[in-house]
Amino acid sequence: MEKMKIDKIALPESKQKYAIPQKKKERKRGVLLVIGGLLIGVVNGLFGAGGGMLAVPLLSMVAGLNMKHSHATAILVILPLCAVSSVVYLTKGIDGGDAFLPTILGVILGGIIGAYALKKCSNIFLQIFFYGVMFLAGLKMIF
Repeated sequence: MEKMKIDKIALPESKQKYAIPQKKKERKRGVLLVIGGLLIGVVNGLFGAGGGMLAVPLLSMVAGLNMKHSHATAILVILPLCAVSSVVYLTKGIDGGDAFLPTILGVILGGIIGAYALKKCSNIFLQIFFYGVMFLAGLKMIF
């Protein structure tokens, strides 16, 4: 009898009924990433920020990326989203006025420093630091 290939492991026929075929698993993962991306886009568009904080857990838990790749991919995902949100805000007359220029200069400098620091940090440190910041932000919102 022929064996079914699941996650690069050939299972005996008696165990095949309990296995989730790779294609079904990939399809589920893709659907979860699209739904998660949609929610991230709504959050980022609604609040002007926060999408990256949601993208990192999505990318690490659903896509299976390590913390460094999750953070880097989150930035790549959020950048065009922020650009689109910015255009919408500006066309609606919503802007930061005099605060824009000094803030963007700080953000650019901080982004460069953070990108270099990301290369130096271990995945475990990033995970603890990231979820610690999220936890503290959550506490701040409650109190």
